[in-house]
Amino acid sequence: MGKKLSIFPNSLTIGNMFFGFWSIVTSINGNYLWACYFVLFGAVCDAFDGKVARLVKSTSDFGTEFDSLADVITFGAAPSVMMFMLYKNVYISRYPGLEDLGHMILIFSFFPLLFAGIRLARFNAELVDPEVKGAFSGLPSPAAAITIVSFVLFELEQYSEIKHFKWLTTTSLAVSYLMISRVTYPSFSTMFRKGENFIFRNLKILFVVLFVLLIVKFKMSLLFPVMLIFVLSGLFYSFVQMTKKEVEEENEGE
Repeated sequence: MGKKLSIFPNSLTIGNMFFGFWSIVTSINGNYLWACYFVLFGAVCDAFDGKVARLVKSTSDFGTEFDSLADVITFGAAPSVMMFMLYKNVYISRYPGLEDLGHMILIFSFFPLLFAGIRLARFNAELVDPEVKGAFSGLPSPAAAITIVSFVLFELEQYSEIKHFKWLTTTSLAVSYLMISRVTYPSFSTMFRKGENFIFRNLKILFVVLFVLLIVKFKMSLLFPVMLIFVLSGLFYSFVQMTKKEVEEENEGE
């Protein structure tokens, strides 16, 4: 029965892959706004495919590998192609004397794809279930991609164009490195565990609802600051855990 029901999570994975492909095509055509939206649509599909697979009891090695391949396209290739097309069609056209930087632009644009691939390969090799561990080792590739595209959306909504390419580059390099780092990030699925305090659980649900309403109210401009906070939260959490461990080791040594 589980194999027959696997069509449901696999359909979401196909949707994730399709939106990633659509984002790439849209970036090539120069419509960067919708290219960003398609990455977000892919992230929605990715957020539910694993949950649906567990719900219908159809988890499998095939599903895990298929999901990772889709993630490489949507959260690795799509942001990389978007960045390359932005640099090529917007940045260089704005500063005509920079045509010689083509190879450097190609390398910088390649980083999200490269490190997303490394991060997903490592995740599969270690076979760590975030619902058991409660956290991810390294910034998840969907979060990295959303951070990049949310910056593009922020710039488009605030200035109707990409003005701060140096910050786009900085953002891309930072999240690319964090994907393969050992910085700890919480798993969203562990936010809503069974058996936890009823009031606390509903407060978290209310927070999510308010967040969605704020996104609708302020368009997508709020998404980048939120993602920036999430990215920095992992660094802060890791620093606190490291400090706590050092204090415990010192106390044990006394």
